[in-house]
Amino acid sequence: MNSETEHEKARVFQLETMREDLEFFQRLLCKPEDSLEKREALLSYCGEQSVEEWEVWWNLALFRETGAEGLLYESPPDRLFDSLRNNLRQQILEGIKKIPRETLTDFRDLVSFTSMFLDRVKFLCDFLLHLFLQRERGCYRESQDMSSYTDFFVQKMFREIDRIDAITNLNLFDDLNDLYELWLGDKVADEEGLI
Repeated sequence: MNSETEHEKARVFQLETMREDLEFFQRLLCKPEDSLEKREALLSYCGEQSVEEWEVWWNLALFRETGAEGLLYESPPDRLFDSLRNNLRQQILEGIKKIPRETLTDFRDLVSFTSMFLDRVKFLCDFLLHLFLQRERGCYRESQDMSSYTDFFVQKMFREIDRIDAITNLNLFDDLNDLYELWLGDKVADEEGLI
């Protein structure tokens, strides 16, 4: 009996400490604010709490699904590559001062390319989530099959990789960023109409 009381007290304490987060989630879900204001509030919250936007989306969905108590028992999935990425980034930082000056321009071009590619992949991930939310607005899901979403994502990524391969096979390394950026400009124009 005593351990149940202690467990209950611990849960109450956790809920109290989460009160601000819960109020924020409630405000995002219920207040009829402008969506731009909500987004700015979300980005501010992310900065203050040192969390990423996807973590807030995950928590908002859980909060809406289970209420405050669900947030006590579940948390967003771990990011598997954080530790490896941190080690790689330390090595990259050290490597910059070791490579010959003649290769620094190429390195900067590659950094620019990977930044554009990462931005594109993040957009495609967000677009996939948006697509799911637009299609699953009904009262119930007709199917638990996620293949239409994963197929969409795989097809988009395949086209992306195929285009990068075509650019690099036919052009010099110097042209990669300019040609990829031109292709991305066309994709932005095409995909903005879908949103």
